[in-house]
Amino acid sequence: MLRVVSIMLLLINLVACSSTSEWKANYGNAEQSISSSSLDVPPDLSKPISNESLSIPNIASSGASYSSYTSEDQTGVTVLSASSQQIKQVRDGKDMWLEIQMSADKLWPELKIFFIDLGFKIEREDKKLGVMETDWFETKPYVPSNWVNKMLNRIVATGLKDKYRIRVEKTTNASTTRLFFSHQGQQELATDDSQGGTFVKYWVRRDSDPELEAEMYQRFLIFKDTDKGTAKKLTENIQSKERTVILEKKGSKVLQVGEGFARTWRRVGIALDRIGLLVDDRNRSGGLYYLRITDDFQEKVKEDKGWLASLFSSDKVKLKERYLLSVNEEKDSSGKPATIISLYETTGAKADSRFVTKLLTDLKSYLD
Repeated sequence: MLRVVSIMLLLINLVACSSTSEWKANYGNAEQSISSSSLDVPPDLSKPISNESLSIPNIASSGASYSSYTSEDQTGVTVLSASSQQIKQVRDGKDMWLEIQMSADKLWPELKIFFIDLGFKIEREDKKLGVMETDWFETKPYVPSNWVNKMLNRIVATGLKDKYRIRVEKTTNASTTRLFFSHQGQQELATDDSQGGTFVKYWVRRDSDPELEAEMYQRFLIFKDTDKGTAKKLTENIQSKERTVILEKKGSKVLQVGEGFARTWRRVGIALDRIGLLVDDRNRSGGLYYLRITDDFQEKVKEDKGWLASLFSSDKVKLKERYLLSVNEEKDSSGKPATIISLYETTGAKADSRFVTKLLTDLKSYLD
């Protein structure tokens, strides 16, 4: 039976690949090109109003705030103009983001409308942190309407779900805002039951997909009236060389990144979004991310047998609710600038070595 299911899944995947859709994921209207000057407001949203209630304030009034930590220079990154609306696409290796000539309070409701228009629901909002998160959206590729594919479509689901974390950052210029999209995914698998008469379907996490993030940036550029050709060109993927290594330092594992603090700091924030960890606060001057282990992240861990499932199954290891991630600039063995990433409990004590190794390994995959 499992062989039959596998064959059917393969057939559906082949059909999906033959689809003429230009998008990898079929969210909402692939042909959308909505002017930001005449937005249609969904029934469950009031008309966006630019006022103090929509502002995203700094976490603190000191240097340990968004306004300070987002002011580092752009040395080493690619900056391209996206449209006459003064949107810039910024690229740093595998990572990208947008810089938009619009205040955070005006951008926030537009982002909600953009994702709702695609069919997502906004599951979580935190204006203080500048973070919103969508629900899981199941995508289904186009399947021709012949009787064979109709039968297969009833038996086996296409099996992909996506959700996005949206992060809005203020800069030292009140009229310029940075925008980050981070993807998380699930995949549906099927297996025979113990009797072999039927099969059981279940969802597991899949890796964050940079291609889907690039598509979402394309869609948002089109939403902001950038033509499709320009949007696609701006978000084309660029491969980068491996630049990280896990080392032993003072009896603990650390991740060494072969670049300066400013770039690493921002890229770590993007990586944490992709992994699914929640950043409760951050202190750029002290090089600290304040992490919270969410229920959603724990579910991800339990489902991924190759990641941290062994930690949850062990009576000897219990993850804390919060951790500190330290990002500090140092010199590597050759004297060149490098950044060291390490993990601690909130008391300053060493975190469990197995958790440290696994988390740094996951970070490494996104920072290479």
